[in-house]
Amino acid sequence: MSTGKKGPPLKRQTQAERREKTREKVLIAAMAVFGEKGFADTSLSDIAAEAGITVTPVYHYFGNKLKLFNAVTEQYEADLAQRMEALVEAENFSLANVWETFLEVFKEPGFSRVVLIDATHVLGRERWPETSVFRIAQKIISSTDHAIGGQLRNHFDDSEVDLLVRMLMGSLAEAALALAEAPDLDTKGLYLKISAMLGFDVSAFS
Repeated sequence: MSTGKKGPPLKRQTQAERREKTREKVLIAAMAVFGEKGFADTSLSDIAAEAGITVTPVYHYFGNKLKLFNAVTEQYEADLAQRMEALVEAENFSLANVWETFLEVFKEPGFSRVVLIDATHVLGRERWPETSVFRIAQKIISSTDHAIGGQLRNHFDDSEVDLLVRMLMGSLAEAALALAEAPDLDTKGLYLKISAMLGFDVSAFS
């Protein structure tokens, strides 16, 4: 028997909220499809199908395939930067923690395919110094310098430290790219060997 009582009215989404939700759905779908198929073999229709919508909203929110791929790349980079930022701000900051985080991220197929393989060719290398990952790398260098008593700044000026950042990130990216393009390689075994060689704890990867 009904008591006649009604629950609180459901909050209706505003048009702006619906648009943002649709845009986010497209972006998530694009991350999945680009990560699986790569830029060249992905169409906007593929992404729309993954998102469960028509292709019209994809064009509306992102314009074209290249712009959407750029947004996907930036999202992957922002996710990595956020994780690295947390490490830099932590009281127990260490390069070992940074290394372990890089390993975890670079083992993700979507990140490897989008950021390390396709973005370099599709978007160009010249964008790298402007990325969120590069800015976090600068923080990592600064934190490392602080941890070792400012020895880097004693030997390098600011422009040289920036070059050091590019060398560090370039080396990591190139190593990760080689791993991403070698699917038959025993990457876990190689990660363990490199970690052990650097003196890092490898128990988490055993």
